[in-house]
Amino acid sequence: MRIRHPLLAVVVLSLAVVLVAVGCARKVQEPAREPVILHDWFTDDPGTLDVQQDTTLAVYGLARELFNTLVRYKGETLELEPELLESMPTISADGKVYTFKLKQGILCHDGKTELTSKDVKFTFERMLDPNGKGLSTWLYEPILGAKDMVEGKAAELKGFKIINDYEFEITLEKPYAPFLHNLAVPSASIYPAELCKAAGEEWGRKPVGTGPFKLKEYTPSTSIVLEKNPYYFEKGLPYLDGIEYRIVPDEATGLMEFEKGTFDVTSIPTNEFERITKSGQYTILESTPLNTYYFVFNMKEKPYTDVRVRKAIAMAIDKQKIIDSILGGRATVAKAFVTPGIPGAYPAGQGPAYDYNPAEAKKILEEAGLKKIKAVTWQRGGTQVADTNIAIQAMLKEIGIDLEVQIIDRAAFGEARAQGKVPANYGNWWADIPDPDNYLYTYFHPSQSRYMSTNYDNPRVTALLDEARITTDPARRAQLYQEAEKIIVGDDAAIVPLFHKKDYLAVQKNVKGIIMHPTGVNSYKMVQKEPAPK
Repeated sequence: MRIRHPLLAVVVLSLAVVLVAVGCARKVQEPAREPVILHDWFTDDPGTLDVQQDTTLAVYGLARELFNTLVRYKGETLELEPELLESMPTISADGKVYTFKLKQGILCHDGKTELTSKDVKFTFERMLDPNGKGLSTWLYEPILGAKDMVEGKAAELKGFKIINDYEFEITLEKPYAPFLHNLAVPSASIYPAELCKAAGEEWGRKPVGTGPFKLKEYTPSTSIVLEKNPYYFEKGLPYLDGIEYRIVPDEATGLMEFEKGTFDVTSIPTNEFERITKSGQYTILESTPLNTYYFVFNMKEKPYTDVRVRKAIAMAIDKQKIIDSILGGRATVAKAFVTPGIPGAYPAGQGPAYDYNPAEAKKILEEAGLKKIKAVTWQRGGTQVADTNIAIQAMLKEIGIDLEVQIIDRAAFGEARAQGKVPANYGNWWADIPDPDNYLYTYFHPSQSRYMSTNYDNPRVTALLDEARITTDPARRAQLYQEAEKIIVGDDAAIVPLFHKKDYLAVQKNVKGIIMHPTGVNSYKMVQKEPAPK
């Protein structure tokens, strides 16, 4: 609209000036909004935020806030959906060639660097570099040429072809049904090549990603502070302005600070579970993560070389008693090694594991003429023997097996296990991906079993696991894996599945939206925090 009368123009101009002035005055008078920060805590300083170098759940959780993966799990389900991708990749008819397309315009935390296909290729090759520190090479090993890179025979990943800035193609050496799940593991987070290379050795303390939060401050042994990424590609997220993780080595102190309101979220120590959950003061979140706690044997170490001893041990352990007396009921008895809920696993409450039957265990040993059996198990770290090991020790004594528990330094344990030298141990496996391959191939395929110190080698099981890897029909895969597990857990008694542990968090009532995923990796991207009541 044009204003033709000069006097009217002056009036309108004056009025506009007044309105602007009033608006400014109101703006000045508005109180500044307090940033909404979520306060959490760890017992240990992770030491690095490079998720290629640290695969603990703490670093996995941090990685989900700082970085993104090509695909991710949808909410709290096991269904995959695109994250950095525009859509799910197309797969060739022979199951070997995957074609990907990245979303355009995804900026890194610096607000300038756009993620492209080159960054994806760099990330894969960085993990596979034999001179690097990537721990999860298994993620990309199905890709053509990956093994050559790991062995130092190639400098580039042959099966990765860049089509353009946003499209790329991956060729597998042979079909591998769970491949896309590998790409959703936090250690498959995509790094911006040039920023990562520029940071060098500092990358673990100064990472730059594309995730909903960016690193603000990392004070070793004290705190890790994240702030909202203003360039995050999912509009409107995250809701929080930041997250502060404090390092509190003592669990009791961490819980006390939570009860004082210093922290918004906490895990719950077993001895405080009933008091905290029944107090009515907090929101209690429960999840059934994909894990199995077990007692596993080295098939090359006496007396575990004798299947009768292994079966007797499997029958002598009262799993429910361990759950009730040590875990406060926060677990379910394991009937199989592969956790129920994983496609292809035995249904909950079913499986080939032996039931508690000490009388039958004694009978097996007596009929075999086995008496005064001495056995050794290793415990990974700690200053005293763990309660579960003490319980197992007492239960085996009831059937005439004298079990010695040796505490081994964590680093020494890890080194010995990779060399196949741990005689037996009480341990646990939290699924990296929801697929039986992640359990059974890792522990019981002869190409891998040495690294987990099972030294298991059964040609029939090997054939079943090999066939299952390249089979795409879900029903056939389930059949193959369940047959394999029947042999491993039942016939060979190579492992004693003990229990599946539940996970609980206590959360202040003004905090909502925490995603507890079955893989054990929690996310704060959707968290909303209302002002605390005064």
